[in-house]
Amino acid sequence: MSTYPDVLANSIVCDMTLPQGPAGSLETPNFDAAMTARAECGVTFTSVTIGSDELSIADTVRWIGTARHYFASHPERFIFVERAADIRTAHAARKSAVNLHFQGSNALLGDLNLVEVYRRLGVGHMLLAYNYRNLVGDGCHEPSDAGLSSFGKEVIAEMNRVRMIVDVSHTGTRTALDAIAASSQPVIVSHSNSRAVFDHPRNITDEVALAVAQTGGVIGVNGVGLFLSAARSDISAEAIAKHADHYAELIGPQHVGIGLDSVPDVKYFVEVFARKNMHRYRAGGYFASQTPAFAGPEIIPRVADLLLASGWSVLDVRGFLGENWLRVMERIW
Repeated sequence: MSTYPDVLANSIVCDMTLPQGPAGSLETPNFDAAMTARAECGVTFTSVTIGSDELSIADTVRWIGTARHYFASHPERFIFVERAADIRTAHAARKSAVNLHFQGSNALLGDLNLVEVYRRLGVGHMLLAYNYRNLVGDGCHEPSDAGLSSFGKEVIAEMNRVRMIVDVSHTGTRTALDAIAASSQPVIVSHSNSRAVFDHPRNITDEVALAVAQTGGVIGVNGVGLFLSAARSDISAEAIAKHADHYAELIGPQHVGIGLDSVPDVKYFVEVFARKNMHRYRAGGYFASQTPAFAGPEIIPRVADLLLASGWSVLDVRGFLGENWLRVMERIW
C-alpha cells in the first residue's frame, strides 16, 4: 500500500514548472484539462511559463493578460499567488495556487525598468537565459559559456530589489555561478536534473548545485526523459528519484523540490512550438526522437514512496513535495 496518502494529507505540493500558457488564442491546447489533472493529483501550487526568449514583448504581455483573466474568471478553482501565504490559503481551501514565470529574460528588451513591471504583473521567477546567449548571459548550449554580462549583474540586483526569484535553469554553468555570486537572495534551479547522474548539457553540475544550496535555494528535479538517463524515454519514478537522491546526498534534502516540466500535449510541443523555434533546440539531442517523453504529476506519489523507502524522513519528503519551495518564497515574496 502506498504511504503517499499519509504524507499528502498534511502536505503542500509545489511544481515550479508547467511549460504552457492558459487556454486562449495564443496558448497551447488542453491547459484547463492539465490544471484539473494537477488538482486531482494533489498539486497545490503550479508556476506556469508565461514568457520565453522566443516571444515578442507584445505576445508576452498578451499571454500575461490572458493568464490573469483566465485565473480570475475561475475563483472557485484558483488563487493567484501574490505572496507565499496565498499558497497555504489555497491548500486550506482546496484550490489551486498559481503564479507565472519567464523562461529567459529577452522580454526585458534590455530595459531594467521592466523587471518591476513584470513582477507587479505576477511574474514570480525568471530564468536568465534559455539554452543560448542573450543580453544577460550564456545559456547551457553556448560553447563559450562566457558568464554573466554587466547588464546581467544589473538585472540580478533589480530582481533582488523587486523580490523576483533568480532562476538559473537552462543557463550556462559560468553564468549560473556568476548569478549566484551576484545575488543577495536565494537562487533556484526550477527544473534541472543532475549532470553527475546523467551527463547532458541541460543538467547542472555539482558545483552549481552546491552554490545554489549555499544561498538557501532549491533545485527542482524534472521528469523529462531526455534529461533523466541515456534511455531518453525513461520517465519512471525510479529515474526521477535517482536525481533527487543525488541532490539530497550532495546538498541535503532541504534543497530539493519538484519542477516536472511536464508537457501534456507532446504533439503540439513538437510540431508547433519546438519546430517553430528550432534555433533554441540545435544542441542536446532534443529531436533525435519524434516522441519526447515527459512525466506528468501522476508520477509524484510513486516518487514520494521511493524517497521514503530510500531513507528520507516524512519531514524531508514533505519538504521535497512543497515546503522547500515555500521556504524560498516566504523569504523572497
